[in-house]
Amino acid sequence: MFQGSSFKISPLSAAVIAALFSQSAIANTTEDHETVVVTGNPLAATEVFIDAKQLEERQANDINDIFRSDAEVSIGGGSGVSQKIYVRGLEDTMLNVTIDGAVQSGNIYHHQGRISIEPDLLKQVEVSAGAGRATDGAGALGGAIRFETKDAEDLLQPGQRFGASAKAGYYSNTEGYKGTLSAYGLLSDNVSALATLSYQDLDNFVDGDGNEQPYTGAENSVGYLKLVGNLTDAQKLTFSYDNRQDEAHRYHRPQWEPSKKNAPINQEMERETITGKYQLNPSDVAWLDLSLTAYNTETSLKHIDGPWGDYLGEAKSVGADLRNTSSFGAHALIYGVDYRRDKGWLGSPTYGSDEDKGDVTGVYLQGDFALTEALLFSAGGRYDSYSLTESNAHSFSHDGFSPNVSLNYAIIDGLSVFAGYAEAFRGAQVREIFRLDGAKSAADRKAERAKNSEVGVSWLTGNLSLSATAYVSEVKDIVGKEGKELTNIGDLESKGFTARAGYYWESISTSLSYNQSRPELDGVPLSDDTKGIGTSIGDTWIAEVNYQVTDAIAVGYTGRLVERLTHAAEGYEEKDGYALHDIYGQWNPISNEELTLSLAVKNLFDESYRDHASYGEVNAIAKGTMDPGRDIRFNVAYAF
Repeated sequence: MFQGSSFKISPLSAAVIAALFSQSAIANTTEDHETVVVTGNPLAATEVFIDAKQLEERQANDINDIFRSDAEVSIGGGSGVSQKIYVRGLEDTMLNVTIDGAVQSGNIYHHQGRISIEPDLLKQVEVSAGAGRATDGAGALGGAIRFETKDAEDLLQPGQRFGASAKAGYYSNTEGYKGTLSAYGLLSDNVSALATLSYQDLDNFVDGDGNEQPYTGAENSVGYLKLVGNLTDAQKLTFSYDNRQDEAHRYHRPQWEPSKKNAPINQEMERETITGKYQLNPSDVAWLDLSLTAYNTETSLKHIDGPWGDYLGEAKSVGADLRNTSSFGAHALIYGVDYRRDKGWLGSPTYGSDEDKGDVTGVYLQGDFALTEALLFSAGGRYDSYSLTESNAHSFSHDGFSPNVSLNYAIIDGLSVFAGYAEAFRGAQVREIFRLDGAKSAADRKAERAKNSEVGVSWLTGNLSLSATAYVSEVKDIVGKEGKELTNIGDLESKGFTARAGYYWESISTSLSYNQSRPELDGVPLSDDTKGIGTSIGDTWIAEVNYQVTDAIAVGYTGRLVERLTHAAEGYEEKDGYALHDIYGQWNPISNEELTLSLAVKNLFDESYRDHASYGEVNAIAKGTMDPGRDIRFNVAYAF
């Protein structure tokens, strides 16, 4: 089914899929193997859940690997530094992205990605597509992505107080390597610590036609520390420090191939996130489950000896979120307040410096109620107040309310229908850092507001799960660059549906998912030039098979088919379809998983392709990089 480079679904087939399959799929294998949950329940905060077991088996090494098996998420950019996340065709700049609760709000440069995370550190990833719950945070126009990192107790074996691990990996496509050292343990009966150091060196990658893509290599280093203290039975304190550095001699615009406007220069990028979290949850007080998260995130990018001199861009975010959950039998209320202060700074010896300052304060309430055994109801809202002062330009103040409501009704045991409506409000924010010396906001710039409606059905019977969701999302007064100004350029509307099916028996699990999204700006399909908003992506299919051969051996397959994109904007070429096939195997030759040998092959058949989320062939100057061809990865990990 997936061998061809394109596959055409008929309207009848699409209707059948929409009627039968679902946005909810549950795939459970053996107790010792992975459990992957994908749920479209509007009462749940999570629509896509990815756990550490998945990432380890598939040898995830970048953002692309993390989301490779999700039909609603596409990753564009080619090289790792250029990768951007698109959910239902909307760029991650339209989403609220957090790491351990720390908001990643800075947008450094539109020619490369703004989100960086080390997959080896991740405990789980959650994705909520579309405007949703009040707890998704301020400005979540296209949804939310939540990364949660590991702590020492996730790595310690039963009965173990101290441990360490060493991991080494090789990547054939880039002739690259990666080494990771971790130490973890209980400093006392109540305090645990985890420290990780990782280094990676990758050469230029080769595309499916055997052509080397120059200046796509990189050197990455990661330092990570996490302390967890159980102060009492009811109190917990967590502190984490995450530092990631990247340097390389790469194109000025890394997502493009070489041109007269795209010469290679030295670049250095760094992200540092410090997070503290306090939790209070007495077992005998149902109305008290309190958490306070405070964070500081700093991201910087240096362009060294570039055509316009040395540039340094910095984005800083400081914030906090105080929330409490009160339970009343089968009902729950989540309420709180959050605050974030953002700064953006750009400096060069030629143009001097520019700085933006902005903040946002929000209060929110979300209630989940079991009205009957069959009927679940959720409603909530948040009120946000934004302020922004642009360098040598205007100041803005925006505020608004974002309501949401949803229902889930069980018709019979295992068969449910659901519907939801949500809004999200976003005021003026700090501009893209490398444009601070360029486009200013129009004096009459208005706030943006998203409206998201979803309906669907889910059916779980025995080992089979089927469900389907249809959605319509609108963003009014969306902000973009028009001429030399940032202004409200129109209204975005995206229609689509997601379908999923899952089946498991004994030690084998299978799944098939499909997503179709049609984002349009004022009736015109999004193009690759709608920077910071999104792009058009062909209908996407994902097929997965996972087999736990023995307690010590697991193998699997993931196929990703993206159909030819024919609904391109005027003046833009149609995008060719492509099919990617990944396989993996993992072996624990020693009991208790002390030694793990992993083999994975990405793009097994060496497909030559450019991801639909990557910048395409617009003209002779602006041409996006092709994506990597076959990559054979071998990994050895030993824990002791």
